[in-house]
Amino acid sequence: MERLLQLGLGDLKEYDWVKYFTENGANRLSIDFSQETGLSEAEKHLIFPSISRFQKGEASDGRYLLNCVKTYTTQNGDKNYREAMHWFVQEENWHSVYLKKFMDYYHVKVCKKSLLDDCFRRLRKLCGLKSEIVVLVTAEMIALVYYSALAECTGSPALKSICRQMLHDELRHVAFQSATLHKMKIGRLGNLLRILIMEITMSVVWLSMKDVFYVGGYSFSKYAAECLGYLHQSIMISKKGKL
Repeated sequence: MERLLQLGLGDLKEYDWVKYFTENGANRLSIDFSQETGLSEAEKHLIFPSISRFQKGEASDGRYLLNCVKTYTTQNGDKNYREAMHWFVQEENWHSVYLKKFMDYYHVKVCKKSLLDDCFRRLRKLCGLKSEIVVLVTAEMIALVYYSALAECTGSPALKSICRQMLHDELRHVAFQSATLHKMKIGRLGNLLRILIMEITMSVVWLSMKDVFYVGGYSFSKYAAECLGYLHQSIMISKKGKL
């Protein structure tokens, strides 16, 4: 498990997220398929059901989220946060593009409906921006473990490059959204709720994708430990506003 402390971002209350997203957006991943030797049918059966679900989850236009951000920033005047969130949504959409390119290469159709994604979207809309951020950052922390496992499931150089990019981006997304929760002063009760949401969500994700985690080298105990480890780091940021 990577530690957020290793990012060296320092005091997140002062961190220029607009600059980060702008610079990161100028260096998008170019997926190289020239070294692909093909996936076996067993590998395709293993990885594509979960990849298609994550691809759908990353493809949101963020309309409700950005409307919540607009309301929040109108009240507190934080224009930089509003711009950073626009960049964040774009970066999430790029993740969807990467996964779709990989699916297209292997002629895999996109997932039109995902019960897991539907549940995430409904949870996010319960209490405005705060619930949006809590659910988003929970999904991102689980994604960090998922992409670590997925990278080990095949020898595909293209898929490994996508997973590396996802891990790079999502780790910073967790820091970004955790710093947002610090601004919102989520409090002790909010953090207890975050633990509950994580425990329920990671269990549901495990049950639906456990074959990928097993092949990727994760027992449930290791998977849970990493998910909860990221949550612990995130809660520390939400309390202190820094790494």
